[in-house]
Amino acid sequence: MLEINVPIGNIFLDEGFDNLKDGNFERLKISRIELDKKILRRKTDRGTDIGLNLNSGIKLRNGDVLVNGKNPIVIEQLSEKVIRVRLKTSNNKKVMILLGHIIGNRHRPISIQGEEIIFPIQADSEKEVFEKLFHSIINYIELTVEERVFSPHSGADVHEH
Repeated sequence: MLEINVPIGNIFLDEGFDNLKDGNFERLKISRIELDKKILRRKTDRGTDIGLNLNSGIKLRNGDVLVNGKNPIVIEQLSEKVIRVRLKTSNNKKVMILLGHIIGNRHRPISIQGEEIIFPIQADSEKEVFEKLFHSIINYIELTVEERVFSPHSGADVHEH
């Protein structure tokens, strides 16, 4: 088993990983929830047994590079179901405040992209739940369920119930 305590960088955020653009690396596919764990044991797509025992203060991210001799290992976050909320009209402060309040009461992490708010769900049926929760503002927003890699907005990564 290969024990990892800290990644050496990130292919999306750091320079020096151009040699990985050809895809010649092992992949460790894990969920967003597993990215938060300090201790985790998994196998890569090529069968390498990995034991993560991360140093204090280290949190894995999509694209992190782990050392494994000549073959680096790249963390690939699995996609998950999310709801994307788009405002039909911009700068409607009342709608934005209510939207934030309702999502916040559900303790969901969010990602803010332009005038869209994205948050994870577990099933397509949750769209109906949120349509009911958003009943007072439903005419001002569009809800779409999609599958994507979700990264919470820094400072807005809260616990889920």
